Amino acid sequence: MKKIIYMFLAAAFLMSCSNDDKINTSESATTADDGGVNGKVINPQNPLDKYIEKHFSQPYSINILYRFLERDIYRSYTMAPTRYEKAIEFVNVFNYLFVEPYIKITSKQFLKEHSFNTVILIGEPAFNSTGAKLVGFAAAGVKIHLLEINNMDPNNIYWLNDNILATLYHENAHTWHQAKLYPTDYEKISASDYKRDNWVTAWNLSSRNYLPAGFMTAYSSFNSDEDFVEMLARYIVYHNATLDCGCATTDSSLDTDGDGFDDALYAMMRVLELVHKGFDLDGELDKMPLVFSTDEIKVKTTDEDKFKIVSKLKECVKNESCDLPKIKNIIDIDGIRIQFENGWALVRASNTTPVIVTRFEAKSKEFLEEIEQKVTNLLKSLI
Repeated sequence: MKKIIYMFLAAAFLMSCSNDDKINTSESATTADDGGVNGKVINPQNPLDKYIEKHFSQPYSINILYRFLERDIYRSYTMAPTRYEKAIEFVNVFNYLFVEPYIKITSKQFLKEHSFNTVILIGEPAFNSTGAKLVGFAAAGVKIHLLEINNMDPNNIYWLNDNILATLYHENAHTWHQAKLYPTDYEKISASDYKRDNWVTAWNLSSRNYLPAGFMTAYSSFNSDEDFVEMLARYIVYHNATLDCGCATTDSSLDTDGDGFDDALYAMMRVLELVHKGFDLDGELDKMPLVFSTDEIKVKTTDEDKFKIVSKLKECVKNESCDLPKIKNIIDIDGIRIQFENGWALVRASNTTPVIVTRFEAKSKEFLEEIEQKVTNLLKSLI
């Protein structure tokens, strides 16, 4: 699901270049001679204001403030205003990478009822007392400050993920759990590990030692609420946990597709959704045929050789030059899955450790032992 969402976001953004609703960066702020100071209105409505009102304020009650109004910003930091052309770039990104995917998956009414109500754009970054750069902060999940908008690269999805989308979905997730509380048992999972205000100094951010403790980010360890919304935001925004956010699980056995995320979390959520809808889980499990399977089996090698070995195995299997039972089908995406008449074998190089991972499943114990032995021997002969 997270990959589907990510691809939708990326596709929506790429298509935005030809969309008639996109506001042009050549539009400029104007003044109007219809009252106010010396016969002129202070900050009269310009094309960007009209766009924001039409696309966000009226339909969803979301206000985007890009003018530098002191009453609306935090005074704990030195702030700089957002340039007009960068504000235009932001609202286009906000529309195509947040609003449109959001209502596509949920609904317009859901966005209106379950979202923050104000986004305040700040031109330059701010820094806390430790010197760490801030990408954003929020008040009660309803008013969001996004920083460094003047340096925004609208064509760099990685920059947008880290500096815009992760913050938006983090704060938006707060509105979800405030409307519908998550189970109290969730609070107990890492109850003894939450650091509150000490989260910054509690972890080594370079080694990311918060990951083995069960936190996707260091900030997840603030409390259970932040832990919950950080998890949701990362799953929605990031496609590959290793490459995109450095929040990959350290246990590769939990990550069967190699994207760095613990697959069990997503599977658990899907099962809970089905049970909530009345799905007879026990009854469906009883209908499933009896199969025999192995645990994940790891064959040690080196980072330099692991992909080469799997490639050699693919070539051998495709050329039918291997001593294997009759092959029914082959899937060679992210390794190779060899489908036999009465079982299958999976071989793939780990993305995080110097091992080759194998798994086997069959309709009988005898066939399971046969394919495990033959594939393992073949693999070792290629090392």
